[in-house]
Amino acid sequence: MSQFMPISSDNATQLSRLGSVKRGWISGLRWSPNGDTLAISGAGGLALYINGFGGVPDQIIEDAHEGPVKSMAFSRDGAMLATGGADTVVKLWDIDPETRMISLRNTMKGHVDSVESLAFSPRGTMLATGSVDHTVRLWNTEIGIEQDVFYGHDAEVSCVTFGLGGEMLISGGWDHTIRLWDLKGETKGTILGSHDDWVRSLTVSPGGSLLASASKDMTVRLWDLFEASEIAIYQAHNGGADSVSFSPRGEVLASSGRDNSIRIWEINSGNLINTLQAHEKPVLAVDFNPVGTMLAAASGDNTVTLWGVNPAS
Repeated sequence: MSQFMPISSDNATQLSRLGSVKRGWISGLRWSPNGDTLAISGAGGLALYINGFGGVPDQIIEDAHEGPVKSMAFSRDGAMLATGGADTVVKLWDIDPETRMISLRNTMKGHVDSVESLAFSPRGTMLATGSVDHTVRLWNTEIGIEQDVFYGHDAEVSCVTFGLGGEMLISGGWDHTIRLWDLKGETKGTILGSHDDWVRSLTVSPGGSLLASASKDMTVRLWDLFEASEIAIYQAHNGGADSVSFSPRGEVLASSGRDNSIRIWEINSGNLINTLQAHEKPVLAVDFNPVGTMLAAASGDNTVTLWGVNPAS
């Protein structure tokens, strides 16, 4: 990855497609914290590309769950991968430090419907999950048990993430709301704000204080977590916005949606820098790699594309 430049507001107009793979029905993708692995989830289980992208994955686990893998997340130290399935189960996987292959550590049960989203706390000792059963749950990853259950959403919880250095858990759902769960116990389920339709994706800036949300209402919104206020609205994607991802420097934001496009936004100005078109169906997930030199995107057309800025361009 060293041959590629970090994606910034200065060079985002030069983004080009570096490659693509077909993976069947895809629910999401995630880069490992050191950037050597791209994990893809979907109806075919889990596929891991390790130290390279393209061709046959280095590891495929077709029976990762009984049914589609709906969500996944890496711990910040890169030692664990968590997955959630349509089978209502949450699984923790150990990552071999040498081969980067994964093996099942334990299975955690508590949800009564599909697990749609996962997020590790910064220290990796807690895992948050959001489910179609309307609940947000908190799990102790060290001993593999459910620690707490949060009620507040009136419909499916589609996304969860941590903010403010792990002190705040944030969730979004089909009830249009974004809710804050103070893990110190001061606020439980306080509504940060609302979209005009269901909230599909949440991501927190590298500094932990800025939240981006994507919604079926076709907008991407930015929120200041310290002030608990909305600070920007981007008219992003016709038909709905599906996913958002901050670059590691927090300078630009990538979004994707039902118009089959990927859009790159400059955070400071709110300007749209570039629109990438390479998919034939909605782009369901985007994720910057940890050093910001590549952007991966997964689409309903069953493909994953990789984007970057070549120094020669």
